[in-house]
Amino acid sequence: MAVDLQKLKRKMRGVTSTKQVTRALQMVSAMKMRKAQEQSERSRVYRKGLNDLMGSFDSSPAEAVPELAVTPSGTKTLVVTFASDRGLCGPYNSKTLNAVKKLADSKGIDNLEIKALGIKVGSVLRRRGYKVLSSERRPAYAHFNARIQELSRELLDIWNAGDYSEICLIYSSLRGMTVLKPDAETWLPIDPSDGETEGESAASTDTFIDEAESAPVLAQAVRRYLTNELLTALLQSEASEHVARMVAMDNATRNASDLFSSLQLTYNKARQAKITQEICEIVAGANAV
Repeated sequence: MAVDLQKLKRKMRGVTSTKQVTRALQMVSAMKMRKAQEQSERSRVYRKGLNDLMGSFDSSPAEAVPELAVTPSGTKTLVVTFASDRGLCGPYNSKTLNAVKKLADSKGIDNLEIKALGIKVGSVLRRRGYKVLSSERRPAYAHFNARIQELSRELLDIWNAGDYSEICLIYSSLRGMTVLKPDAETWLPIDPSDGETEGESAASTDTFIDEAESAPVLAQAVRRYLTNELLTALLQSEASEHVARMVAMDNATRNASDLFSSLQLTYNKARQAKITQEICEIVAGANAV
């Protein structure tokens, strides 16, 4: 069967263009990933400081913050998902969807309501029959703090209404350069032990002198802790997305290289066969003369 050399050349040019695009996306994701990891590390250090501070108080968070003292009367679970607005990041978004499905299997899909940061996951969940209260784009990095502060106040108001028994966060996190599988993490009700595990060492060695009542200080620390949990989820989610996209684009670049090599081999074989055929035709014509 004759091979169309022009068609093969067009395919090779297309593969080359795709390889250039995937390589560029890989480099951009690598640059953004480093910045996101630095921000996430600073958030982790800040979180440890808050844990140490909270662990130094004798009273529990629920005693200091009125919103946390509310006994929830509802049976539903509010889920806040952090994912991507775009694709081309491998199984990053699908793993978040699987985590939501796993939670729905244990609690019932009718008992879940979802707020999605990242329209990819929000739109898919809505098509699958989940009750999505809101689906919005992830804010730009410059607006992270403002949006997280707003989201924290919004979630505390929702919790204070008593309609939900639990508020969960679902987001991907990093361990080195490995994107960990997302799982549901309880945001509220707050675990009374939060701050004690990491704070025990600080509480046992450091002495804090209270110049005023400790309740307002603890209340502020708890609110900052909850807000920082949301910020950590957003930063970890962004860093995970860049790592996932970098790996996906690296694989795509390698596949493009392999495909180009295969096409080039096919092209060279077809071109050699065509040259051999033309030589045979010339020799046959000369013999006939």
